[in-house]
Amino acid sequence: MNELRESIRSLGIADPETAVAVHALTGADPVLLQSPAPLPQRFEQVDGWLMQGFLSPDTPHFAAVDGAPAAALGEAPDEAEDAVLSLVVVRPRTLYDLRTGTRLSEADLTALLPRLEAAGLIAPAANPLEPDNPFWTFTDRLARFHYAVLRPHLDRWRRGRIAEPLWRRNRARFDRYVGRPEFLNLTREWAREVTGAATATRITVPDPRFRQMRTLELVTWDEKGEALALGTVRWRFRMVERQLKRLRYVKRLLGDPPVHLYCVASRFEPVIAGDEDPGLSVVTSPALLATAGDEVSESAPDGDLHPISRLVGAETRRVG
Repeated sequence: MNELRESIRSLGIADPETAVAVHALTGADPVLLQSPAPLPQRFEQVDGWLMQGFLSPDTPHFAAVDGAPAAALGEAPDEAEDAVLSLVVVRPRTLYDLRTGTRLSEADLTALLPRLEAAGLIAPAANPLEPDNPFWTFTDRLARFHYAVLRPHLDRWRRGRIAEPLWRRNRARFDRYVGRPEFLNLTREWAREVTGAATATRITVPDPRFRQMRTLELVTWDEKGEALALGTVRWRFRMVERQLKRLRYVKRLLGDPPVHLYCVASRFEPVIAGDEDPGLSVVTSPALLATAGDEVSESAPDGDLHPISRLVGAETRRVG
């Protein structure tokens, strides 16, 4: 059973992207779901709901968000812990990434990471290409929101005088570092279920030709460590042809394994939707939350709806 899907569905929000955004902060916690503003039913209502419930000192849940890291740890994070959490909120990090980004020694990180994990703030996610080097990933929703939105201007948020301008300045960070990770988790749970995989992960693959690392958001693996499926995912915005080309390029870097390919997004360029490759499935956001008997449709009109799109570079053949 896909527990994340059922938890998101329990919110009773019909629009999948809105439901994911709300769940990314609150989970299904009935206390956090209580707010002066009703639960948003459309994505454009999320801003008002957040402003009235979470984003100034006189809102019901500001203190919980502001104090989330300290509540988890039992005390305010020290400088090293703060540095690690500020990095991990941007994207999952390997030990090498953390050493480079924080300038902490491997010994310091080896002692610190288990403490953050025990507090429920982060957890190691599988990295099948390097089993001994997991991706450290944010798991605490309130603390993730704290580091994504409040942390860059914490004193100003606490004064509460310019909450709306601060929100406009940080709106893209919410989409990218709060909503998108929840959507990726939902996608991985869905893919693990439909492919019968033992695990679903992200991967980074060396590209010797360009001396770069290529990232895929979605890979499913069987119990023997063999890849079953590869996928690319776009949160809220139209998937463009270059993303499908990158997916196929990474597949070649991996030696062209016999895997199925998935493109997961709300909307797609016509060239993707019309691709006749039988080894490719195009999956819309509503399909990720659908169960047997649900009617699947598009969740929003075509087109990019926010400048964040410029920052983010049952299986069916066609869904929606």
